[in-house]
Amino acid sequence: MSKKGFLKGFFEADGSMQLRIARGLFAMAKEMPIILEKGEYFPSAMSRDEDVGYSFGNSVFCNRDNLTDEEYTQIAPFLTGAKVYETRTPTELDADENKLCWGGGWVGHSNPDYSILFHLGTNGMRRRNAIYATLNEGKESFYEALSLTLDALDVLGDRMGELAKARMAESEGEEKKLYARMAEAFENIPRNPARNLYEALLDFWLYYTFDGVDSPGRFDQYMYPFYATADREDARMLLENLWQLFYKVRAWNLCLSGSDRDWNDQTNELSYLILDIAAKYKYNTPNITLRIHRNTPEALYKKAAEVIATGIGMPALYNDEIVVPALEELGIPRDDAHRYCMNGCNQIDIMGRSHMGLEDGEVSLIKCLELALTGGECLVSGKKFGKATSTIFETYEDVYAAYCEQVEYATDMACDMSNKAQAVYATWAPNSLRSNFIMGCVEKGLDYKDGGPLYNHGQVLTEGLADAADSLAAIRHFVFETHELTMEEMIAAIRSGFAGQEVLRQKLRAYKKFGNDDPEVDEIAHRIYEHFFRYLMTKRTFRGGIYGGGLSTFSRTADYGTHTGANANGRAFRDPLLADSIGAEPGCDKMGPTAALKSAAGYNQTLAKSGLVLNIKFGKELFATEQGVDIFINMVKTYFSCGGQQLSVNVVSLEELLDAKKHPEAHQDLIVRVGGFSAYFCDLEEGLQDNIIERTQFMPA
Repeated sequence: MSKKGFLKGFFEADGSMQLRIARGLFAMAKEMPIILEKGEYFPSAMSRDEDVGYSFGNSVFCNRDNLTDEEYTQIAPFLTGAKVYETRTPTELDADENKLCWGGGWVGHSNPDYSILFHLGTNGMRRRNAIYATLNEGKESFYEALSLTLDALDVLGDRMGELAKARMAESEGEEKKLYARMAEAFENIPRNPARNLYEALLDFWLYYTFDGVDSPGRFDQYMYPFYATADREDARMLLENLWQLFYKVRAWNLCLSGSDRDWNDQTNELSYLILDIAAKYKYNTPNITLRIHRNTPEALYKKAAEVIATGIGMPALYNDEIVVPALEELGIPRDDAHRYCMNGCNQIDIMGRSHMGLEDGEVSLIKCLELALTGGECLVSGKKFGKATSTIFETYEDVYAAYCEQVEYATDMACDMSNKAQAVYATWAPNSLRSNFIMGCVEKGLDYKDGGPLYNHGQVLTEGLADAADSLAAIRHFVFETHELTMEEMIAAIRSGFAGQEVLRQKLRAYKKFGNDDPEVDEIAHRIYEHFFRYLMTKRTFRGGIYGGGLSTFSRTADYGTHTGANANGRAFRDPLLADSIGAEPGCDKMGPTAALKSAAGYNQTLAKSGLVLNIKFGKELFATEQGVDIFINMVKTYFSCGGQQLSVNVVSLEELLDAKKHPEAHQDLIVRVGGFSAYFCDLEEGLQDNIIERTQFMPA
């Protein structure tokens, strides 16, 4: 069976890119492999496995190795990644390569409203689209493309139904019943509304896999009406089957519980069941987020602690009391702010109503400080891609001002790169399939990538926050308060990577660090945080929204470290250990969990619009007793009541991590929380493993 159906459909006829891509998806639906292993209740249509295709994150793509020269020549002018690359200036390329900043590397995650398909079916969606087509004259190609992608879903449903009938004919017993049930479901869906939980789950999985496997979003909310009328034993069987498929395809973020506009709790029976299934299987995916608020039931806290204790690093805990006001500050109405969920690793989105970037770019604050001290020169590559600021510093405020200039320069660059990329995506890679499932697109006659959704904000992340704060604190103390060093001596030591000055490096390393509830260092961290996040919100996205910030550094932290020179905090030249969240540098929060949480709570966390990760690590013994679990729950409640937005928790012993590094063959199932996601420890690159090992492991209070 061909894996180049998209290529044939794309070039079927001339037309807009919207129509070309929609035709490609339709052609792909007719030919792509459908995966249905024995015992599975859900056939998969894995569009991301094509040789030429279209994905939500990378848009038009190809696997060059599997194409003939003629095929590649044909599709090459339309490859989205190449077109984005062409927009970059030499300075932007240097800034990206040397880890100062980047922007617009891909389109990002989102959370389509899957329930539209359950409740309307593709026939109902066509009727809806036809109404809006009459209201938006001159948008014929847009609405035709929408219909083509709905036709693609129908084609897949028909093919899955035929596959089920074929399997039924050659099976017997329980297996025959399975395929008969599947065949019957596909007689109805996806054209018509789902009649029961199984049909709703099939609808979801059909669209979810064809769309490229993104984030399930508020699964317990939109599936609950179907679950409520289902047989509980059958429902659990179906959901466990689906859970195994989530793991198989590497699903992204699944969000549970939350509050409505009046702070009523939205936890339901399905919320608990999903947590129970997660604890049973102990997979590292999907990324589970649990929304917490003033009316969260105690039983849900207990269940969350039970799942966290398994060591899978989930659920990540998010605080509605901070996230909702953060979204309202962007002008998002209260009703929709309470509909937020997480997608990808842990970025904030409005379910079925937004394109929030996720991620639009990133800025390294510690690299900005490096460039401030060198006048824009990178200490690793020797290239000059920062702003040419003065290196004459008579006061600490002179240093801080130069740092802020570099931050604003890098932020401008990241946003400019992102906006140029967004313009490319809107022109060359419209997403008609997803436009059917995001409110605003159909109504306005505008694509998902071209301002169609109700909310079109952006999200730029940051790296090295604590490193920058600790370095500025050391400069202020040793140069401008005690005068133990001149500024010239400090810069010279940093430039040399502390060559021959190990005593000085250790002295700087031993000085105060963020994460210990020290007002001097914390004040600097909170100041530089506020500067970056407030400046970022002065920038506008191409899509028509505001850029907001976040800090969730994923697997990139070690790479940023190896592209950064020595720092005034005593960090060695190209050391991969950077702060991996809003918390302390790894291992530098030495005063216990209360102090660490107080330092982090001092940030104005409503400024963060993209997820503000705080990683904490506990030994397994904390969760071994009811008292320990209560201590943990009270810690979460206290941090959130003091203004904390998020917590990611690792439950693992240091001894196990060290042994896994030495003997990976004996620890293949060891899961750790990296930052925005959980992963198998032995699959991580060494720098990231070291980062996780060095994180302070807190003991029970």
